[in-house]
Amino acid sequence: MAFQFRLAAVLRYRESLEQREYLALQRIQMEIAQTEAQIQQCQERYTAARMHRETELARGIASIHLQAVCEEEFALEKHLEKLQAQRKALEGKRQQCLKTYQLARQKREVLDHLRMRQLDAYRRAQAKRQQNTLDDIFLSRYRRTQ
Repeated sequence: MAFQFRLAAVLRYRESLEQREYLALQRIQMEIAQTEAQIQQCQERYTAARMHRETELARGIASIHLQAVCEEEFALEKHLEKLQAQRKALEGKRQQCLKTYQLARQKREVLDHLRMRQLDAYRRAQAKRQQNTLDDIFLSRYRRTQ
């Protein structure tokens, strides 16, 4: 008789929950990486716009052009703040997903550990039965020879 873990369906369910939480965590981490890349680009554009404004001021610029440059800087600043707030929100979401994943993993590991213990007990019992069978065969042959 082959080993059958009675909670195999529950174990498969826990494994699928763990996998789902892992994928959700990966998605969040990907979003964080994309947001950080956008922040980096926005910071570079802001630095370039600021340098452009400073060089234009040094050369002398018409006020209408200065206003446009300042508005561009202001828009980049606001966009940068928005991206940083988005990253902060994603970090919070990542922490929550990480806790959920760790809990799902822990629950799956408990069932997996139980399965391994039951499998080990099954193998020991099977080895004991085999040894008893071999002992019976040996004793029956030994009695015939006497």
